[in-house]
This record gives sequence, C-alpha cells and structure tokens, in this order.
Amino acid sequence: MSRSRILYFTGLSMFLLGACGREAANEAVPAASPAASAQPAAAQAIAPGPAAGATEASPEESGLAIKRGVVTGDGDHATFRACDDKAELWLLDENEGALTQLLTEDTTSLYVEAYGERDSVPDELVAARSLAGVFVLEQLLYAAPPGEMNACEQGAPAYVVAARGNEPFWAAQVMPTGMIWKQPAEPTQITLGDLQAEDAEGTVGYRASDAQHTLELHIEAQSCRDSMSGEYFAFAAHAVLDGAQFKGCARVGKPDAH
Repeated sequence: MSRSRILYFTGLSMFLLGACGREAANEAVPAASPAASAQPAAAQAIAPGPAAGATEASPEESGLAIKRGVVTGDGDHATFRACDDKAELWLLDENEGALTQLLTEDTTSLYVEAYGERDSVPDELVAARSLAGVFVLEQLLYAAPPGEMNACEQGAPAYVVAARGNEPFWAAQVMPTGMIWKQPAEPTQITLGDLQAEDAEGTVGYRASDAQHTLELHIEAQSCRDSMSGEYFAFAAHAVLDGAQFKGCARVGKPDAH
C-alpha cells in the first residue's frame, strides 16, 4: 500500500467510518488552531460509494477522488460547480452542517475540496429539476473564503499533504519522495528526502531527514481553522523541525505514485 493510501484510507477513512471520534485539543494555538471540537460528521459520515441509480463513475468522479470546486449559497440551499465542469449542481450536504456553518450572510461563496459524488436529481427534489444534477458532499476537507476563489485556476495540487501555521509562520509539503519546509527565518527552505510514513490511532506521521536536519509531520483528523485567513481544514498538523515544535492545519492533495 502506498504512503498516501495510508493517509487517505487509514487516517481519514477511520474517521469517515466512525472508528475514531476525537474531541479537539483544549489548548489554544495562537494562529492556525484546531476548532473547538471535531465535526460530528467525522463519526457519522457515509463511506464513499455510488448512490442508488447512479451510473458507474470514472476514477476522477468517484467518491474516493477529491472534488474541487465552488459552493454558492442561495437562500435555503447551496449549489456546487466543479473546477473542471460548468454544470451547476444542487448540493446535498451529508457532512452534518460543517459547510452550512461556513456559509454566512457575509460569505455566500467558498472554494472547497471535498469527498463526494455527482448524481442525478431525485424525483422528490422538485426544486433542483432545473439543474444538471446533485452533488452529494460526504466530507468537507478544505474551504476557503472568497479571496481564495482563484484556487480553481491553479490546477490540482502536486503535494500529498500540505500543512502550515502562523506565529511563527511555517509551511511543509509532503511530496511523493520527500518533504519541503519553508519559514521566514534561516534556514528559509529545506528539501528533505528518505520519506517515511506510519499511522497510529488515527494520526498519520511523516519523517524525512538529511545530514543537517530532521523533519517530522503529524496529521490528525481534527477540524482546524486558520485564525488569520479563516480557512477551514479537516486536519490539524503538528511539525517538529530539529526539535522545535510547530502547530497548524493541513489539507490532503494527490495520492502518492509509489
């Protein structure tokens, strides 16, 4: 099994299927900090799979693929438009309110990354008959305020996991063969190989090193908000660089090719 599969199907799926239900850490984190509690949907969300009556989907359309797009609130409902598709879909949120809480009077549109599937409009959903279908959102992975709406134009991510935090600022990316670390202070950027990964009790850990530096990154399925940007993440992150500890949030990207 590839290293990214460990993240997607051990760390994440354990929470999707209800194997783990965690309360968020009570300790406050100055900048990018976990939310007050894990989303209830983490213990109750339906495992990905085609809805009744749905045609067989391509790998990109399946429930196991991360969907990227824009959600727009419209009165008592919301719609979803995928980054690579112009079709407007009625949103059926099975994430038990995580997205609804983010859509407010001041924020009616969000760029999102989520697990979910497109399906035909159910007969009983009369209000959606004018749209191209429905999007069944099974788990919200990431959501950004309107300022990040150009994320669709940036294309699919190349990283397996991206994490970052504030005060002090730091950023780390897990790539298929190693990790990249960035920070304002010296050393401003480090590229490390010899990537190792393991999971334990719902936390996925990555480790990479060279002759001068050792970096560990631990990802936990716990909702997290960036206090500066307002971004929502489904994962909290804890990094350790040469003994110095950092806390923040994380999002998942493409599967590891290995």
